[in-house]
Amino acid sequence: MRQVKWLVPTLYIVFLLLPIYWLLNMSFKTTNEILGGFSLFPREFTLENYVTIFTDPTWYTGYLNSLAYVVINTLISVTAALPAAYAFSRYRFLGDKHLFFWLLTNRMAPPAVFALPFFQL
Repeated sequence: MRQVKWLVPTLYIVFLLLPIYWLLNMSFKTTNEILGGFSLFPREFTLENYVTIFTDPTWYTGYLNSLAYVVINTLISVTAALPAAYAFSRYRFLGDKHLFFWLLTNRMAPPAVFALPFFQL
């Protein structure tokens, strides 16, 4: 019974880690091997992709843009969220539970989920 109890969580964790394995697997393959067909392990193990990313100067702009985006987004989010969190924790007002529930559900679902129905029209 103990083995069956741990079977479902183990399978679930393996299922969740599968995309990470696939990403790492592809990163160690050559371009021809990636485009050539399906394989669980790289036939020709290479670090050339990592060498390219860390030595090619055209990648640096992307790194800096990503870093700037993350820092600005974090500052804006924290600046907006702190007063809202304080208001929800200290004050009781009409509809506070409904508004809080709405905010939580919007944070749990990615924005693409809400955009998809518009493309179905």
